[in-house]
Amino acid sequence: MNIRRGSIIGAAGVVALLAAACGGGSGVTQQPTPAIPTAAAAPMPTPTAAAIPTAAPTAAVPEGFPFTVVDSNGGEVVFDEPPERIAALDGAVVETLFAIGEGWRIAATHAFVDYPPEVENIPRVGDAFNISIEQVTALDPDLVVIFFDHFKADLERAGLKVLYLKSVSDDFEQTADSIRTWGRITGNVEGAEAEAARFEAVVEETREKMESITDTTRVFQDTGGFWTPGPDTLMGEVFELLNLENIAGDISGYAQISPEVVVAEDPEVVITGEPDVFISNPAFGEVSAVKNGRVFSLPDDALSTAGPRFVGGIVDLARLVYPDLPE
Repeated sequence: MNIRRGSIIGAAGVVALLAAACGGGSGVTQQPTPAIPTAAAAPMPTPTAAAIPTAAPTAAVPEGFPFTVVDSNGGEVVFDEPPERIAALDGAVVETLFAIGEGWRIAATHAFVDYPPEVENIPRVGDAFNISIEQVTALDPDLVVIFFDHFKADLERAGLKVLYLKSVSDDFEQTADSIRTWGRITGNVEGAEAEAARFEAVVEETREKMESITDTTRVFQDTGGFWTPGPDTLMGEVFELLNLENIAGDISGYAQISPEVVVAEDPEVVITGEPDVFISNPAFGEVSAVKNGRVFSLPDDALSTAGPRFVGGIVDLARLVYPDLPE
């Protein structure tokens, strides 16, 4: 189920041309050279083929290349060397590249990307689902990364190299494999492996801690307007890991449910970015989460993107729900 710094080495030969005299247009006046008797002149050696460079040396191939990635359509994208200018139109890819120390390669991203803080000065070429082909092309990237394939053909027609990889959507542990893939693409295998191993270690540590929790807790997550994730989503997997029973267990993907359903299902924990929607509304007064003061807001949006910091969001949620869980 499990799925980062390379340097591009370029070498060119340098040919030094030695001239016996400057051209007439050089601006330098040459003094006449005394004639040398022909009979006393030593014969000039004829250059051999080995003495005359005929071509620049071949550039060295970076270790680990060529490297082939199979995209989400089953096509092959071959990397002969690490890309230096990446238009990363996927927040998870942006976070991954920065986490493994390769954020300097990002030449563009989209307007919804706001993490890490270093992205503030990166050019934006549209939002998550609308791309300006002209703006992308003008930035001259050597790789464009997209998480949905709507613009793939247009980008390729513009002469751009495109890698289409769907975002991790239903198995957050695949994030570690994604981190390793970007280590291979950038040539930073060591840095990526360290980050992927850290991710996996946090998941495993959390799983071991949860072995002491035998009772399930009913949970409802409101992502806004009573939209909530089903069990076949990343959050659904997080709930399963943390022994939380999702009251929206019968939906697929994300769906909107009514306040009446929330009241009827009586969640013991509510996760929301707008606590007052529940705390200040008398309609939810008898819901267990409200009565017991267990309406929580996560400290950040780490659980919204399947990148390296996703596991930090899992840990934060576990600490909110189980304050007595061992550190």
